[in-house]
Amino acid sequence: MINKAEYKFLKSIQDGKWYKDEEIDSNLDFVRRTGYFLSKKDLVEMREHVVKTKVLNSKGEKILEEFTKLEDGTELSKIPQYMLGVLKALGMIKNGVFVKKDVDLSKYLIEHGYVKEIENKYYSFKITPKGIEVIQNWTEGEYRINIESLKNNNISIPFVDFPNIKPAYRAKHHIITKWKNKVSKIFYELGFREMQGNYIQAAFWNFDILFQPQDHPSRELADTFYLDKKVIIDVDTDNIAKEHQKYWHYEWNIEEASRLVLRTHTTVLSAITLYKYKSGRYFSIGKVFRNEATDYKHLAEFHQIEGIIADKSVTFGHLMGVLEQFYSRLGLDKIRFRPSYFPYTEPSLEIEAYLSSKDDWIEVGGAGIFREQVSKMLGAVYPIAAFGLSLERLIMLFENIEDIRELYD
Repeated sequence: MINKAEYKFLKSIQDGKWYKDEEIDSNLDFVRRTGYFLSKKDLVEMREHVVKTKVLNSKGEKILEEFTKLEDGTELSKIPQYMLGVLKALGMIKNGVFVKKDVDLSKYLIEHGYVKEIENKYYSFKITPKGIEVIQNWTEGEYRINIESLKNNNISIPFVDFPNIKPAYRAKHHIITKWKNKVSKIFYELGFREMQGNYIQAAFWNFDILFQPQDHPSRELADTFYLDKKVIIDVDTDNIAKEHQKYWHYEWNIEEASRLVLRTHTTVLSAITLYKYKSGRYFSIGKVFRNEATDYKHLAEFHQIEGIIADKSVTFGHLMGVLEQFYSRLGLDKIRFRPSYFPYTEPSLEIEAYLSSKDDWIEVGGAGIFREQVSKMLGAVYPIAAFGLSLERLIMLFENIEDIRELYD
């Protein structure tokens, strides 16, 4: 039994030759999916092919680009710091200037880890004799039930009673999922795009590029979950090292930045997104992990809501306006702000909302403008407005839950 789409697939390869997935005239995802299902019916043969290619990583590309621009006799003071070690290793520095000569730069880049291997897969398909037989005998509608025909031939389908069957109740979303959907809908309505990413991140993205010094207390094992492995930081770190050393007055260590952690906040997604896109409106709702004891208001694993607005025209007043809109759509009409402090933002504020059910002002979130050093290290626009809060805390306020652990019992 095949449907019309599968019949069309078989017809396109009916001459018995091998075809690459990209050679079959249709959407690539459809071709691979349909070809796979037909292979399970023994109507086509399917082969997987892996092609490995080596390409320069981002830092290698930057070295190559700078290398091609260098002119003979250029003074070292006019050459980027990260290039000096490369040129020295290649013997292209003499009497304090760059000396142009024929060298094997590609060998140097390979030997020093500036090349990464990319693995690409593609699939090929060939029709089987059984497949040819199927398309020769196939007619559209062959497997459809013709209700009118059943009626005309007085064919009846008997009613079957199943006694003692328990009624089925409609499934419903978990309270966390319900609130994630509610918050996401508000962000989409306000023109934000969603960010997503891995739970495991390099300390570089989680801490360093957000301008948190490497000796900051929050990096200790008592607060952060570390993994045993490290990762290669595949971006230019010279600017980050300079900013840390200039402001915090210590020797920045790339080994510390290479450590893997369970992300301690979703701001890491903002950093990665802004490093790539430089500006825009983004939000995320994701799990974060803190190495702390659980009690009625703390968990080692919880959800954080994150929002950023990266635009040269954004102001502190604009940020407060967006926050008022966001909380108003949640049902919190009375909002007030008070000055505060957060590691990545300056100036910063805390958001409080009036809950009539409690007849009190309750802290619901924090916000601020990313420090200028953060924008500079990300290569993004400045200013960048950012805000966030705990999803579980929000649920507890609205659902009148006293113990955060009840959400997961």
